[in-house]
Amino acid sequence: MAHCQSKACWFGLGLLSGAAAACLYAWLTNGARRDAERVADAVLAAQGQAAQAVDPEPLPEPATDIVEYRGFVIHVFCHALGTGRFRAVCDIWDSGAVALEGGSPPSTYPTPAEARVAAIAWARQWVQHNG
Repeated sequence: MAHCQSKACWFGLGLLSGAAAACLYAWLTNGARRDAERVADAVLAAQGQAAQAVDPEPLPEPATDIVEYRGFVIHVFCHALGTGRFRAVCDIWDSGAVALEGGSPPSTYPTPAEARVAAIAWARQWVQHNG
């Protein structure tokens, strides 16, 4: 230990040890901040990869079917809602005018083909009851 006999000497030692402690604290927290930034970057990258993995499957073409039934024209549009989730929506036309816009069965389907088949069946029932 230092041999100080004056107050100025003790004051200088206190000042020096405080500065050393402050430098040590700054060095430790700076390293922790860099580590936290690296972890945050890794988490964001993982979330970005997960979001890409969950993107909906691309649909072939515009996925539109046009069906005629009892004088009505049914336009079917299929939409991807997520991986393995599809919904088809129908516009039903009568004599060149829209009779129903955006009608659909109230559920989702695992493939676009199943969604289209269900939407066409739903539209035919609508025509039977309302046409």
